[in-house]
Amino acid sequence: MANLAPPEAPQMIGLDWGTSSLRAFLIGSDGQVLAERNGSDGIMAVSSDTTDLRGDFSRIAETAAGDWLTSYGPLPMLACGMIGSTQGVAEAGYLELPTDLSDMGGELTTVNLTTGDLHIVPGLQKTPTEATAPDVIRGEETQLLGLLGEDEDEPSTVILPGTHTKWVSCHRQRVTDFTTSMSGELFGLLSTSSILSRLAEPTAGFHSKAFDWGLNVGDNPAALTSSIFSARTWALNGRLRAEEINDYLSGMLIGAEVAHQLTVVAESSAPVIVCGTTDLTKRYTRALHRAGRETINANPRAAATGLFRIAEQSGLVTTKEHTHA
Repeated sequence: MANLAPPEAPQMIGLDWGTSSLRAFLIGSDGQVLAERNGSDGIMAVSSDTTDLRGDFSRIAETAAGDWLTSYGPLPMLACGMIGSTQGVAEAGYLELPTDLSDMGGELTTVNLTTGDLHIVPGLQKTPTEATAPDVIRGEETQLLGLLGEDEDEPSTVILPGTHTKWVSCHRQRVTDFTTSMSGELFGLLSTSSILSRLAEPTAGFHSKAFDWGLNVGDNPAALTSSIFSARTWALNGRLRAEEINDYLSGMLIGAEVAHQLTVVAESSAPVIVCGTTDLTKRYTRALHRAGRETINANPRAAATGLFRIAEQSGLVTTKEHTHA
C-alpha cells in the first residue's frame, strides 16, 4: 500500500476495476488520495464458470479494501471500469453520445456485495452510422471527468493509452466523439505469440532510436500489415538487435495509429492531452511531437479524481457547499 497523504477522515473508496487490474483508492474530503493499492485482480480473475458471481467479486473487494472498511466504517464504494460490463458483477449500461460527464452521478448501478453496496459508473457508447461503427468506453469516462475542466473554451483531444487506446473529442466536460485503437493489444499479441517474438529479447530499457525508426515506418498506416514483418527481416539482416525489436514494433504500431487518428479526431490546434502510464505516455508524446503536435501530460490518478467527482454528483459524499462547521 502506498500512503500518499497525512491521515484524515476518509470519505469514500474508489475502485478502478478493469479487465486485468484493480486500483483501489482511499479518498479524503477534498478528493485527495490518502492511500492507493494496485493489484492484478481484474474481472478476469473471476472464472466465467463461477456459480457465485457476487461472492467471488466480494472476496476480491474484501482483499482490496476490507481493512479500510474495518478501520473507517462503512464508507461508500464507487467503481468504474469493466466491473460494470456483461463480464463483471452487474451491467451498468451506457450513456449515449454526446454526453455531459457531469450527468453520470445520476446514472449509477448498485449491487450488494458482502463488503456493502458497490455503486458502478456507466460507460459511454456511440451509435453506428453508415460510415462509422459503434464504439464503447468503460472506465475511461471516469478518467476524463477527473482531468477535464469546466471552463475550457477550445475543444480538446484526449488520448487514453492502453490495451485499447481511446482518442476522445471533448468540449469542456462534454464528450462529443471517441474512437478505439487496438494497438496495445496487437503489440501484446505480436510480441509474445507471433513469429516476431522468436527473435525478440524483452528488456526493461527504452531503445529510442529503434522506436523512432518504427515511427517512420508506421507513417503509412495503409501499409502497416506489410511493414510489421520487417521487425523479423531487419533482425535477420542484423540491423535490428534482439533487444530493439519490441521498441521498433511499438513505434510502428503507435506511429500508424497517430498518423491515422490525427486525420480523424484531432482537428483542434490545442495541445493533445495524454493520460496513461509513464511508459505509454512517453511513447505517445514522442510520436505526437514528431507529428508537430504539442502535448499535455495529465495526472495518471485522474480516475480517482473522477470517482470523487461522481460521488459528489450522486450524493455519496457530502460536497463542500453542504458541509457545516
